[in-house]
Amino acid sequence: MNKLIEYFKNNISSLIMFVYLINIILIALLYNNPIISLVILLALVGMSWLTRRGKFLAYFKFSISIFIITMAFNLIINQRGQDVLLRLPFIVISTASLVNAITLGLSFVNLLWTFYLYDAFVKTKVIFEILSYFFKSIAIIFMLTIKFIPRIVGIFKESKNLRRFRSNQINQKLNLLNKIRQTIDLNETVLDKAMASFMGVSDTLVLKGYEKRSKKVGHFIFNANDWSILLIIIFSLIFNISMSALDKGKIDFGSGNLQVSFGKNDWWIIIVNIIIILLPLLTGGVHYLWWKFYGAKTTVSNTTTAKNYR
Repeated sequence: MNKLIEYFKNNISSLIMFVYLINIILIALLYNNPIISLVILLALVGMSWLTRRGKFLAYFKFSISIFIITMAFNLIINQRGQDVLLRLPFIVISTASLVNAITLGLSFVNLLWTFYLYDAFVKTKVIFEILSYFFKSIAIIFMLTIKFIPRIVGIFKESKNLRRFRSNQINQKLNLLNKIRQTIDLNETVLDKAMASFMGVSDTLVLKGYEKRSKKVGHFIFNANDWSILLIIIFSLIFNISMSALDKGKIDFGSGNLQVSFGKNDWWIIIVNIIIILLPLLTGGVHYLWWKFYGAKTTVSNTTTAKNYR
């Protein structure tokens, strides 16, 4: 993790961290202008690379696959538009349908990258404690819903490998119908195992009384940095909700007569949201500059903090 971002993670309240992540998820959901979505995607990918590089490449490949699948699916179900670019059997690709497909793909991939940042920044325990303090009974459901996605993927891989090991048939010799049947059976197995594991963990947490906690938990002591970041996030929320209510940064998604425009308001949307997405990096940078030009000069030079920064 980048040192500037690590400062943000280690020195900001857990509640502020959670609000920041909810804010960037909201940003990914509010706008569907493909130009804005593309810029937001670049900011999210850059932030993800700086935050956690270990799983970045695998997740990047996964997001590309999701983008292609989403585009293909939308091109099949939405064939509106008169400006035809390509005619294929059962599929007519027009300019409008292609832009719609790209827009949907970008929106979905943006949402995926926001959850990548969520997983990198916040530990399960922190989110569970915050939600258990404010919402209590739904905390378990929320935590398991988010964190069990990797578990389901793992169960799918294990079940698939086990089925291949046990099967005496060669996949190349199976016809399409048999392959579909095998896939359905595999999905049923994965669903059964995932639900059993899900319910087991949920029951364990309930028995331990986690949903009945009513005390303050987590790092809820606010300092000056927390309040300043909270004010910036609140401004961002008001700005984005207002722009969305005025239909700025949006296109008529699904229309056969689609027009993509880009004006002054769209520039403001891009600038504000890039600042918000890169807020951890900017916060760490401001703190580093403050220490470099002020804090280091007023602190005893042989302290551990001063040595680390110098």
